[in-house]
Amino acid sequence: MNSQTISLRKRTFKAGSWVLTGHLFSQFLRFGGNLILTRLLVPEMFGVMAIVNVILAGLAMFSDVGLLQNIVQSKRGEERDYLNTAWTIQIIRGFLIFFVTLVISASLYYLNQFGYLSPDTAYGNAELPLILAVMSITAAISGFNSIQLSLLNRKLMMGKLVAIEVFSQLVGLVIMILWASRAHDVWALVFGNIIASGMKMILSHASDIGGRCRFCWDSEAVSEIFHFGKWVFGSSIFTFLIAQGDRLILGGLISPNELGVYGIAFFLATAFKDVVRKVMSSVFYPVLSEVARTRPEDLKNVYYRMRSRLDIVVMIVVGGLASTGHVVIDLLYDERYQDAGWMLEILSFSIVFLGTTMAGVCFMALGDSKTVMILTAISTFFLFSTVPIAYSFLGLYGAVVAIALNTVVEIPLILYKMNKYKLLSWKDEFKMWPILFLSYGFGKYLLVFINS
Repeated sequence: MNSQTISLRKRTFKAGSWVLTGHLFSQFLRFGGNLILTRLLVPEMFGVMAIVNVILAGLAMFSDVGLLQNIVQSKRGEERDYLNTAWTIQIIRGFLIFFVTLVISASLYYLNQFGYLSPDTAYGNAELPLILAVMSITAAISGFNSIQLSLLNRKLMMGKLVAIEVFSQLVGLVIMILWASRAHDVWALVFGNIIASGMKMILSHASDIGGRCRFCWDSEAVSEIFHFGKWVFGSSIFTFLIAQGDRLILGGLISPNELGVYGIAFFLATAFKDVVRKVMSSVFYPVLSEVARTRPEDLKNVYYRMRSRLDIVVMIVVGGLASTGHVVIDLLYDERYQDAGWMLEILSFSIVFLGTTMAGVCFMALGDSKTVMILTAISTFFLFSTVPIAYSFLGLYGAVVAIALNTVVEIPLILYKMNKYKLLSWKDEFKMWPILFLSYGFGKYLLVFINS
């Protein structure tokens, strides 16, 4: 084993440890804050904020040109002019999102005034337009985040990144809880998010993070960013529609209260997925990109070495949640949120192919952002075509089942492309599946034993 391989392994382990620890702590803060805030605020407020977050996330994804991916993957990713050009583009994008959000806010207000939106749905909530307008400030603030954060990601120097993320989140959460304990209104969530965004932006420009950001416009850098980013842009649009489409669709079908309950189940079902995706984007992607650049013959072995460890954890978590989800909800939340139990058990199956979809990170490392876009487009079409139909026949239960099965449609194309790149190992794809059934059976047995 050469020194380059050992060095990469050490950096990967260190970066992965930072990201995993930081994101687990972040999820702990989210979870703890969620438990406290659900006792201080009514479910309707979480339903309204779900729509606000969906819209802002959508605009962020619809304007994504892959700045982080460019900096991690490009050979010019450490040049000052390249980085400063990326920062300038990031600021322009932030203000673009800010102004478009204001237009959407005004549109929702007038649609409400003229009776085009039902007051029984989340979109028809009277406070939604103003909340959305105020929350748009976070987009402009985030545009000024130091581009050095992306450079640290490229170098797998994750300690400072994690510290900034966690501290900013903690400050925002404290503000939310203090405000909610006094006023008990939705503005606790709004201003907590704004303060968290501001704190992250300020900390990102600390002197020990890296060089000072300056406005710059290098035409060659712009050309490279947009050439690679055009497929990332398309992929980001579809990724948003997959990640947020369930709430986009359900927001027009169910009440804010029901959407708030669904949001609890969705949060718990995707908390683990968020941790894994954070590790994928922050650690696996830089590692696989470096392997693809320097020793492509090792890419398959490195990929499946990471996959095997991931699949073990995924199968255990899915089996556990699918068998005991209703008990988790009963223990953690009051009777207003009990319907989240059966939703959590069904939604847990949306995680089962998380390891397989990691192939998308491999494609990106090879510079094939087009395939990633096609994969997300397929899932988007499936989601938006099946959820409304399932709801019309089976109600909310059918819609949740359709949402949980959404990822399955990507699998055939993933396996085809992996085989085309000579990266596919059928044995490694399916060898961890028995763990899923063992975990599910153990969960059911444990419930029977406890109740007997």
